Amino acid sequence: MRKVHLIGALVGALALAISAVAVASPQFKQTVKAKYTTNKAKQPAGLSVNLSATDPGAVPPGAQPGVKTLKITFSGAAIDFKAAKQLCTLPKDQAESCPGASKIGSGTASANLVGTNATTGQKTVTQGLGQTVGAYAVSGGIYLIVKGTSLPTTAILKATLSKKGVLSVNVERDLPVIPGGNKIVLTDFAVKINKITKGKGKSRKEFITTPSCGKSKKFKIVSNFNYDDGSKKKITTTQKCKK
Repeated sequence: MRKVHLIGALVGALALAISAVAVASPQFKQTVKAKYTTNKAKQPAGLSVNLSATDPGAVPPGAQPGVKTLKITFSGAAIDFKAAKQLCTLPKDQAESCPGASKIGSGTASANLVGTNATTGQKTVTQGLGQTVGAYAVSGGIYLIVKGTSLPTTAILKATLSKKGVLSVNVERDLPVIPGGNKIVLTDFAVKINKITKGKGKSRKEFITTPSCGKSKKFKIVSNFNYDDGSKKKITTTQKCKK
Protein backbone atom coordinates (compact mmCIF):
# COMPACT_ATOMS: atom_id res chain seq x y z
CA MET A 1 0.00 0.00 0.00
CA ARG A 2 1.38 3.37 -1.00
CA LYS A 3 2.28 5.57 1.94
CA VAL A 4 0.22 8.72 2.32
CA HIS A 5 2.49 11.63 3.24
CA LEU A 6 1.54 14.53 5.46
CA ILE A 7 1.37 17.24 2.84
CA GLY A 8 -0.52 15.36 0.14
CA ALA A 9 -3.16 14.09 2.55
CA LEU A 10 -3.78 17.51 4.04
CA VAL A 11 -4.25 19.02 0.59
CA GLY A 12 -6.93 16.48 -0.23
CA ALA A 13 -8.62 16.84 3.14
CA LEU A 14 -8.65 20.61 3.34
CA ALA A 15 -8.76 21.64 -0.36
CA LEU A 16 -6.77 24.86 -0.15
CA ALA A 17 -4.90 26.67 -2.92
CA ILE A 18 -2.38 29.45 -3.66
CA SER A 19 -0.48 30.83 -0.68
CA ALA A 20 2.22 33.42 -0.14
CA VAL A 21 4.99 33.13 2.43
CA ALA A 22 3.84 34.48 5.79
CA VAL A 23 5.87 37.30 7.31
CA ALA A 24 6.45 37.40 11.06
CA SER A 25 4.76 40.17 13.05
CA PRO A 26 6.67 42.05 15.80
CA GLN A 27 5.03 39.65 18.26
CA PHE A 28 6.61 36.52 16.77
CA LYS A 29 8.38 34.50 19.45
CA GLN A 30 10.56 31.39 19.19
CA THR A 31 11.36 29.45 22.36
CA VAL A 32 13.82 26.62 22.96
CA LYS A 33 14.03 24.30 25.93
CA ALA A 34 16.92 21.87 25.61
CA LYS A 35 18.86 19.86 28.16
CA TYR A 36 20.71 16.63 28.80
CA THR A 37 19.18 14.02 31.10
CA THR A 38 22.13 14.39 33.47
CA ASN A 39 24.04 17.46 34.64
CA LYS A 40 27.26 15.50 35.21
CA ALA A 41 30.18 16.13 32.85
CA LYS A 42 31.56 13.50 30.49
CA GLN A 43 28.72 11.06 31.18
CA PRO A 44 26.30 9.13 28.93
CA ALA A 45 23.03 11.01 28.58
CA GLY A 46 19.80 11.40 26.75
CA LEU A 47 18.44 14.66 25.35
CA SER A 48 15.23 16.61 25.70
CA VAL A 49 14.50 19.28 23.07
CA ASN A 50 11.31 21.34 22.95
CA LEU A 51 10.81 24.01 20.26
CA SER A 52 7.79 26.30 20.12
CA ALA A 53 6.91 29.25 17.86
CA THR A 54 4.00 31.62 18.39
CA ASP A 55 2.88 34.83 16.70
CA PRO A 56 -0.13 36.51 18.40
CA GLY A 57 0.05 39.28 15.80
CA ALA A 58 -0.31 36.99 12.79
CA VAL A 59 -3.25 37.75 10.47
CA PRO A 60 -5.15 35.52 10.25
CA PRO A 61 -4.20 33.72 13.50
CA GLY A 62 -1.67 30.98 12.83
CA ALA A 63 -0.33 32.50 9.59
CA GLN A 64 3.24 32.65 10.81
CA PRO A 65 6.57 31.90 9.13
CA GLY A 66 7.87 28.37 9.06
CA VAL A 67 11.37 27.15 9.84
CA LYS A 68 13.45 26.76 6.68
CA THR A 69 16.57 25.24 8.26
CA LEU A 70 17.55 24.52 11.84
CA LYS A 71 20.95 23.84 13.38
CA ILE A 72 21.36 22.92 17.04
CA THR A 73 24.90 22.76 18.43
CA PHE A 74 25.34 20.77 21.61
CA SER A 75 28.61 22.50 22.43
CA GLY A 76 31.31 20.08 23.59
CA ALA A 77 29.14 16.95 23.39
CA ALA A 78 30.35 13.76 21.69
CA ILE A 79 28.27 11.43 19.51
CA ASP A 80 29.11 7.79 18.78
CA PHE A 81 26.73 5.96 16.44
CA LYS A 82 28.48 2.67 17.26
CA ALA A 83 26.62 2.74 20.57
CA ALA A 84 23.23 2.37 18.87
CA LYS A 85 21.74 -1.11 19.08
CA GLN A 86 21.03 -0.96 15.35
CA LEU A 87 21.14 1.65 12.59
CA CYS A 88 18.33 1.94 10.09
CA THR A 89 19.77 1.39 6.61
CA LEU A 90 16.55 2.07 4.67
CA PRO A 91 16.20 5.11 2.39
CA LYS A 92 14.14 8.04 3.64
CA ASP A 93 10.98 7.10 1.75
CA GLN A 94 10.99 3.74 3.55
CA ALA A 95 11.83 5.10 7.01
CA GLU A 96 8.51 3.96 8.46
CA SER A 97 9.82 0.41 8.11
CA CYS A 98 12.99 1.04 10.17
CA PRO A 99 13.56 -1.80 12.66
CA GLY A 100 12.38 -1.21 16.20
CA ALA A 101 15.90 -1.66 17.54
CA SER A 102 16.98 1.49 15.67
CA LYS A 103 14.45 3.66 17.54
CA ILE A 104 16.24 6.03 19.91
CA GLY A 105 13.49 8.40 21.02
CA SER A 106 9.98 9.78 20.65
CA GLY A 107 7.94 12.93 21.05
CA THR A 108 5.06 15.08 19.83
CA ALA A 109 4.53 17.96 17.42
CA SER A 110 1.88 20.39 16.27
CA ALA A 111 1.43 21.99 12.85
CA ASN A 112 -0.59 24.64 11.01
CA LEU A 113 -1.68 24.40 7.39
CA VAL A 114 -1.40 27.82 5.74
CA GLY A 115 -3.00 28.56 2.35
CA THR A 116 -5.30 30.92 0.44
CA ASN A 117 -8.91 30.27 -0.45
CA ALA A 118 -9.07 30.07 -4.25
CA THR A 119 -12.55 31.62 -4.33
CA THR A 120 -12.21 34.54 -1.90
CA GLY A 121 -8.45 35.11 -2.14
CA GLN A 122 -8.26 35.28 1.65
CA LYS A 123 -5.50 33.52 3.58
CA THR A 124 -6.70 30.52 5.50
CA VAL A 125 -5.11 28.61 8.37
CA THR A 126 -5.97 25.30 9.97
CA GLN A 127 -4.25 25.25 13.36
CA GLY A 128 -3.21 22.64 15.90
CA LEU A 129 -2.80 19.55 13.75
CA GLY A 130 -1.46 17.05 16.30
CA GLN A 131 1.47 14.77 15.48
CA THR A 132 3.54 12.04 17.11
CA VAL A 133 7.30 11.82 16.56
CA GLY A 134 9.55 8.78 16.40
CA ALA A 135 13.36 9.13 16.23
CA TYR A 136 15.45 6.43 14.52
CA ALA A 137 19.23 6.26 14.26
CA VAL A 138 20.78 6.14 10.79
CA SER A 139 24.42 6.44 9.82
CA GLY A 140 25.43 10.02 10.62
CA GLY A 141 21.95 11.18 11.50
CA ILE A 142 18.41 10.65 12.71
CA TYR A 143 15.10 10.04 10.93
CA LEU A 144 12.35 12.02 12.65
CA ILE A 145 9.10 10.36 11.60
CA VAL A 146 6.13 12.67 12.16
CA LYS A 147 2.67 11.07 12.05
CA GLY A 148 -0.70 12.78 12.23
CA THR A 149 -3.02 11.85 15.09
CA SER A 150 -6.22 13.16 13.48
CA LEU A 151 -5.34 12.25 9.90
CA PRO A 152 -3.49 9.12 8.63
CA THR A 153 -0.47 11.12 7.47
CA THR A 154 3.32 10.86 7.64
CA ALA A 155 6.26 13.21 7.10
CA ILE A 156 9.93 12.32 7.48
CA LEU A 157 12.63 14.78 8.51
CA LYS A 158 16.16 13.54 7.89
CA ALA A 159 18.50 15.27 10.34
CA THR A 160 22.28 15.01 10.21
CA LEU A 161 24.16 14.65 13.50
CA SER A 162 27.92 15.11 13.63
CA LYS A 163 30.32 13.41 16.04
CA LYS A 164 30.76 16.81 17.71
CA GLY A 165 27.07 17.19 18.45
CA VAL A 166 25.81 19.42 15.63
CA LEU A 167 22.25 18.56 14.56
CA SER A 168 21.05 20.01 11.24
CA VAL A 169 17.59 19.75 9.69
CA ASN A 170 16.55 21.02 6.27
CA VAL A 171 12.86 21.53 7.00
CA GLU A 172 12.15 23.23 3.66
CA ARG A 173 13.41 20.14 1.84
CA ASP A 174 11.49 17.66 3.97
CA LEU A 175 8.27 19.69 4.25
CA PRO A 176 8.12 21.21 0.75
CA VAL A 177 5.58 23.76 -0.43
CA ILE A 178 2.62 21.80 -1.74
CA PRO A 179 0.80 22.32 -5.08
CA GLY A 180 -0.93 25.69 -5.19
CA GLY A 181 1.49 27.21 -2.68
CA ASN A 182 -0.01 25.74 0.51
CA LYS A 183 2.47 24.83 3.21
CA ILE A 184 2.81 23.09 6.53
CA VAL A 185 4.25 25.11 9.43
CA LEU A 186 5.52 23.09 12.38
CA THR A 187 4.75 25.31 15.36
CA ASP A 188 5.75 22.95 18.19
CA PHE A 189 8.22 20.09 18.17
CA ALA A 190 9.27 18.12 21.23
CA VAL A 191 11.49 15.05 21.19
CA LYS A 192 13.36 13.03 23.81
CA ILE A 193 16.41 10.99 22.82
CA ASN A 194 17.11 8.08 25.16
CA LYS A 195 20.36 7.48 27.02
CA ILE A 196 22.00 4.73 24.98
CA THR A 197 25.12 2.73 25.80
CA LYS A 198 26.65 -0.49 24.53
CA GLY A 199 29.16 -2.71 26.32
CA LYS A 200 30.81 -2.32 29.72
CA GLY A 201 33.97 -0.94 31.25
CA LYS A 202 36.61 0.51 28.96
CA SER A 203 34.89 -0.95 25.91
CA ARG A 204 31.60 0.82 26.65
CA LYS A 205 30.33 3.08 23.89
CA GLU A 206 27.98 5.99 24.53
CA PHE A 207 25.63 7.45 21.93
CA ILE A 208 25.67 10.87 23.61
CA THR A 209 28.37 11.99 26.05
CA THR A 210 27.91 15.27 27.90
CA PRO A 211 30.54 18.03 27.58
CA SER A 212 33.12 18.88 30.22
CA CYS A 213 31.97 21.30 32.91
CA GLY A 214 34.13 24.40 32.51
CA LYS A 215 34.54 27.60 34.50
CA SER A 216 31.01 28.73 33.71
CA LYS A 217 29.60 25.56 35.33
CA LYS A 218 27.07 25.38 32.51
CA PHE A 219 26.46 23.24 29.45
CA LYS A 220 25.63 25.38 26.40
CA ILE A 221 23.26 24.55 23.54
CA VAL A 222 22.96 26.97 20.59
CA SER A 223 19.98 26.89 18.20
CA ASN A 224 20.08 28.72 14.85
CA PHE A 225 16.78 29.17 13.00
CA ASN A 226 16.37 30.35 9.40
CA TYR A 227 12.73 31.11 8.53
CA ASP A 228 11.03 31.11 5.16
CA ASP A 229 10.35 34.87 5.35
CA GLY A 230 14.12 35.50 5.38
CA SER A 231 14.39 36.22 9.11
CA LYS A 232 16.80 34.46 11.48
CA LYS A 233 17.07 33.78 15.19
CA LYS A 234 19.89 32.51 17.39
CA ILE A 235 18.92 31.21 20.80
CA THR A 236 21.39 30.01 23.44
CA THR A 237 20.19 27.83 26.30
CA THR A 238 22.26 26.68 29.26
CA GLN A 239 22.10 23.94 31.85
CA LYS A 240 23.93 23.95 35.18
CA CYS A 241 26.56 21.23 35.32
CA LYS A 242 28.99 19.60 37.71
CA LYS A 243 32.06 17.42 37.39
